[in-house]
Amino acid sequence: METRGSHILIGSAVLLFTLLFMGLVIWVSGSDLDDETRSYDIYFRGSVSGLATGGDVRYRGIRIGRVGDIEIDSDDPSQVRATVEISNNLVIKEGDVARLKLQGITGVAFVSIEGAVAGSPPLGTPPLAKRPIIPSAPSELEKLFSGAPELLGRAIVVTERLADLLGEDNQAQFAGILADLKVLTGTLASQQAGIANTLQAMERSAASVASAASKADALIDDMAETMSVARGAMIGIDQTVSRDLGALIAELRATNQDMAGVMASANRIVQRAEEPLVGFTQDGLGEAQRFITEARLMVAAISRLTERLETGGAQTLLGVEGAEVDAQ
Repeated sequence: METRGSHILIGSAVLLFTLLFMGLVIWVSGSDLDDETRSYDIYFRGSVSGLATGGDVRYRGIRIGRVGDIEIDSDDPSQVRATVEISNNLVIKEGDVARLKLQGITGVAFVSIEGAVAGSPPLGTPPLAKRPIIPSAPSELEKLFSGAPELLGRAIVVTERLADLLGEDNQAQFAGILADLKVLTGTLASQQAGIANTLQAMERSAASVASAASKADALIDDMAETMSVARGAMIGIDQTVSRDLGALIAELRATNQDMAGVMASANRIVQRAEEPLVGFTQDGLGEAQRFITEARLMVAAISRLTERLETGGAQTLLGVEGAEVDAQ
């Protein structure tokens, strides 16, 4: 009896010590947040399954507070209001967004906050609100669940199409295709030697094409060299023509100047001979015409005299025509 009483006493002492230690730990851990925390409200649409009072609140993965209260919004039953207590060491700013995330595979959810950029102002309290309100966004799990019906519908459609594809008619067609493939592979196996010859011929053709390509490259190189030489020759011809043409132009300019001098001299001679020519045309031209007329008359008389001498001899000069001479 005494032994049994001592066991009960020891067990009671151990249980009391354990409870006191756990209470001390909870009080110490909670007192830090209770003393230096600020409350915020977060409104979630949809299910908040896995989130419980006392759950973690993390900012970019670092624990900054805990969930103080969870209840359905009395004004809008489609929303769940979660009141979180966050350490005053971290200021929630405009641009921060709250999401629900799962912790591992345990199904326990926590509130994750992130999104603000440097320089953003602190989040203020809206009018008629008790506390600042952190905007919320659907979690990845919620997006997955919201899209699950559509995904399931598409899976059903794909399954039905696969069932149609694998029907009896298509199976018969697939069997025919497999039979044709078998015949084709047998034919190819029987024509292996011909195929090998064809491949060899193709290799020889490829070698010929490569040789022709190398010759074409050599020809192109020769043409390029020829064009370079021709270009040099054209440059030399151009320089020669330019040099000779310049000399010819200089000679033509000198000749033009000489001709200009000759024309000027001729002009001066014409100007000097202008008066004698005018006088000749007025007086001497008539005299020259009379002289020419008289000369023509004289030439005509001489011509007649010559004819008479040729026909009648010297007797014509004495006025005897046709006299006969006795020959004794």
